[in-house]
Amino acid sequence: MQREPQNSPETIPLRNRILSRTGPLRNFAIAFAVVGALFNIVGLNLYLVDAFVLRSTFLFVTSVIAFIIYPSRKNDRGQVEVYDLVLLLLSLSAYVYTVLNYDELTGRAGVLWVTPDVIVGSMLCITILELARRTMGPALPILALLLFGYALWGPYFPGILGHPGFEIDRIVSYIYSLDGIFGIPFGVTVTYVFVFVLFGAVMEASGGGKVLMDLAVSLTGRSRGGTAKIAIIASSFFGTLNGSPVANVTATGAFTIPLMKRTGYQPAFAGAVEAAASTGGQILPPIMGASVFIMMDIIGTDYVSIAKAALIPALLYYVGVFWMVDLEARRTGVKRLSEEEIPRTMDVLRDGGYLLIPIPILLYALLVAQVSPLRAGLIGTLSCLILGCFKRQSGVLRLHLGPKAIASALYVTMRSSILVAAACTVAGIVVGILGLTGLGLNVANIILNYSMGLLPLALVLATVVAIILGIGMPTTAAYIICAAVVAPGLVAMGVTAMGAHLFVLYFANLSNITPPVALACYAASGIARANPLSISIKAFKLGLAGFLIPFAWIYGPQLLMDGEPLSIAYATATAFVGILALGVSLQGVIGTSTLGWPSRLCAAFAAVLLVIPDNLTDGLALIVILFLTMIIVRRNSRRPSFGSE
Repeated sequence: MQREPQNSPETIPLRNRILSRTGPLRNFAIAFAVVGALFNIVGLNLYLVDAFVLRSTFLFVTSVIAFIIYPSRKNDRGQVEVYDLVLLLLSLSAYVYTVLNYDELTGRAGVLWVTPDVIVGSMLCITILELARRTMGPALPILALLLFGYALWGPYFPGILGHPGFEIDRIVSYIYSLDGIFGIPFGVTVTYVFVFVLFGAVMEASGGGKVLMDLAVSLTGRSRGGTAKIAIIASSFFGTLNGSPVANVTATGAFTIPLMKRTGYQPAFAGAVEAAASTGGQILPPIMGASVFIMMDIIGTDYVSIAKAALIPALLYYVGVFWMVDLEARRTGVKRLSEEEIPRTMDVLRDGGYLLIPIPILLYALLVAQVSPLRAGLIGTLSCLILGCFKRQSGVLRLHLGPKAIASALYVTMRSSILVAAACTVAGIVVGILGLTGLGLNVANIILNYSMGLLPLALVLATVVAIILGIGMPTTAAYIICAAVVAPGLVAMGVTAMGAHLFVLYFANLSNITPPVALACYAASGIARANPLSISIKAFKLGLAGFLIPFAWIYGPQLLMDGEPLSIAYATATAFVGILALGVSLQGVIGTSTLGWPSRLCAAFAAVLLVIPDNLTDGLALIVILFLTMIIVRRNSRRPSFGSE
């Protein structure tokens, strides 16, 4: 039987070849991205460009790339269709109008608008909502549309939610400004987020990413359950750089998840480890993804203060995940990697350690020299470029990073920025409407009223709201909205601004592993080939310490390094023991013994007590732990092997 002839480029019609997402249009998107990235670098450093122009240019470039490379529907035929071309034309028209009229737009937004402002603003809103739908799903665009309706029909809402209502032209004019679409969230994306994504892309192109992965394998590959610990270390490295749990899962999970499955971990657990570890990157200094830079502008503090406050909670989160993995490996007896698969640490550092030098350079610029994050990111990127030009081969340094690799890194930077740009522009619409209608303050008042002045109840309400708002959204967008509607209520109840904003950031981020909708787990399910709900349940369990830690620093700000060194050390030590007790309770294993439900409940009780920063609760927890230890020691003296109660 003869096979049907396959289509070759010569047999495909010329029109289809030109409009193919993998043909000339994609090459155009790559070239356009490189030019856009270079313009942004120049506009940020060498020749300062007005914020309106710089931000609108960045949005235009990311929109063009997205409408070319992202299909509008799942059953896409791989071609750019008329619908995409219309969106490109709308983006171009809005960009040209914005650049030509940015001086006037700044002064008349929401007050003295003219008809062309409303038309172009509407066009821009349409393209932004579609951009967000393609890149992150419908959740955030639907929220924006609902709030748009709320702004229009305010008189029909009851009680505290009601307002006089606004005409559509005023709403559009207001959000088509530096108070809406082009506001602080998107401004942070164009500056800080862009430069740190650029740093990560250039470091990956130089070979530093592979060195980090090899280093993670060499450090943890020989330990019990080492493949899962490799995933934790590698994902923490990459997660703090790329700004997205989903992107982190996709990048590192392609290597770590098959490795975990090969050594005996169940597919769902392997996916859960990667999802939980990747999610932690958003809360781990030194970079903490995009949200930290937005937080800087919202609460008016410097980067070092936020990184300092976030360090201990982030380390405690990873201690919890690491400990849960260790107990799982102990319980299931998974295999270790063979010696042939584990590189020696000294060999890794000798051959490629110089490619990691940009990391301490970046940290020095951020934490010691305390230059602006923008300057620090550019210094780190420049050091990556210089060191990446050389590669050690057979003990000899040879030229490595050429123009093609640099252009590829610039394209990756702009492509990786699409998700954050889409999230922040739609979040800008949301924040603009919240400010215009006063809904943000109303939600804060609702939290105050329903909590009846009780801080614990207010924290629980804030947790629920943050997780719900985070469903189906990137961390950055969820945090921006929570910062506008939830954090003010906590601050009004006496919580510090730093504590309140980190609180909502944690739970907005942890929505990535919270069932039933957990974006990081859905990303992991495709690689692990396991049910996403099963992965999310296991990831939620692995990251459960992260749900307790925020409550701990609200009542004990020492965990945010607010206090005397001795009190900080004491609070950290008790929280550390509490996390270990929580892991024992969840996994039901300690040493060579399995625990029954009574012992596991005792361990959980001790964990909760240790989270509460009080001498009385700490003493009671210590008594519970000593009692539990005595039971286990007594049982092991009679029966040294695994047993049950």
